[in-house]
Amino acid sequence: MIGRITALFTTLLVAMLLAFGPQALAQSAKGTAKQSASARKAHDQILKAYGLYENQALQDYVSQVGQRVASKSELPNAEWKFVVLDDDSINAFTTGCCFIYVHRGLLTHLNSEAELASVLGHEVAHVTARHPQERMTRGIFATLAATAAAIYTGSGAVADLANLGAQAWMQGYGRENELEADRLGLQYATRAGYRPESMGEVFEMFRRGERFEIDQARAEGREPRIYHGLFSSHPAPDKRAVQAAKVSANLENGPAGGWFEGREEYLRQIDGMTFGSSRAQGILRGNRLYHAELGITVAFPRAWTVENQRDRLLAYTPRRDTIMQITLRDYPPTQSPREFLFSQLKGASLSGGEAISVNGMEGYTVRTSSGSPLDGGAGPVRWVVLYRGKSAYLFAGASRSSRGGIPEADGLFRSVAETLRGLRPTEYPLAEPYRLRMATATATTTIDDHVEAMPDGKFRKEQLQLINGIYPDGKLTPGALYKAVE
Repeated sequence: MIGRITALFTTLLVAMLLAFGPQALAQSAKGTAKQSASARKAHDQILKAYGLYENQALQDYVSQVGQRVASKSELPNAEWKFVVLDDDSINAFTTGCCFIYVHRGLLTHLNSEAELASVLGHEVAHVTARHPQERMTRGIFATLAATAAAIYTGSGAVADLANLGAQAWMQGYGRENELEADRLGLQYATRAGYRPESMGEVFEMFRRGERFEIDQARAEGREPRIYHGLFSSHPAPDKRAVQAAKVSANLENGPAGGWFEGREEYLRQIDGMTFGSSRAQGILRGNRLYHAELGITVAFPRAWTVENQRDRLLAYTPRRDTIMQITLRDYPPTQSPREFLFSQLKGASLSGGEAISVNGMEGYTVRTSSGSPLDGGAGPVRWVVLYRGKSAYLFAGASRSSRGGIPEADGLFRSVAETLRGLRPTEYPLAEPYRLRMATATATTTIDDHVEAMPDGKFRKEQLQLINGIYPDGKLTPGALYKAVE
């Protein structure tokens, strides 16, 4: 929860990205140049939305692998850019010639350089095959819009939260284009000497994730939110496709030194990589957020689910009938908390306003008579703003049930806001992120040995199994590197 992007600005960001989003690559050099310019404009906005992962060595490594694969494509001399985003979702995408983005979370789940090469080859292929970039860009930023859930007031101050809990997915390019990108991407990676079967292993990684989501949803009594991204919507390349890639690469029997997999090299490159939320986003431990860069901490009821997104913090009850969000804004120093809040809620019907003071921070609270995403916009919303330094912390809360124009959880919303305070010196270590660490398995090593070190939450063992590619019942291989979290 760090971005100084309010829900309004997130909505504008999505609109800007869609406006800048590349159109389908034209056959002419002019069309390619036009798309490249659009992709460059979108690049800055993408970095604002997701953040750049601040590890130059890892950025260089991913770029080297990507350049190696792209050099075997139909655009070997293009100015390819491969970028690791500071986001822990399992995703990769392109906005056109020639920008390829990989989320940090996807790197967590891959297990070899060859798997990385197949992912990058797939995205390179979307560019070289001139797939409809506009459609994909809409899908990418529809995801941004969906996950940037906020409470709608009708004033334009914040965006619509109607999609909270909805599946955030990229619609992709369609089955035919995805299959073509698989085929071409596999060829590019194979020509570069990477083990061609690795693309199928990436598919299996996504399928394990889907199986876990189904198992998790069953345990939680909800419908599964199946990931529908790069590879899971269509079958993995079969033996015929792998053989065709080898023939296309003129390497049917493999390169002189053998196919390259690069498992140990890859795992050593991601050793120390952030796991889960980054320091720039703030670290959730239990249901309390610790944020070193902002120097603050805030807590939610333990039964609630807390989602730490880059530009906001969302929290909601197990039944999703009560929800809160916190966003961060710079504020005009000439505005009092009351003036600031009223300017944000301009045009809304307000009631119950009063000045407040929380842990040395001046603030203001008020209710809007409508705007709750849980009641089709008809229910009330509690708003609280607190000034700290040069920042305004904006809280919004809504319940499905309300009486007399007051959210049922109104008192709870205010009590959550009252937990906001500065970090104590002893709490700064709690604001440091979890990190991946590589270790070598012995004959007695099990995943259970590392469960306690995982971030708090359900399914910690299953998460460790997933990132090591052994979910649901696989075992670690003695003598081989594996991923732990500390």
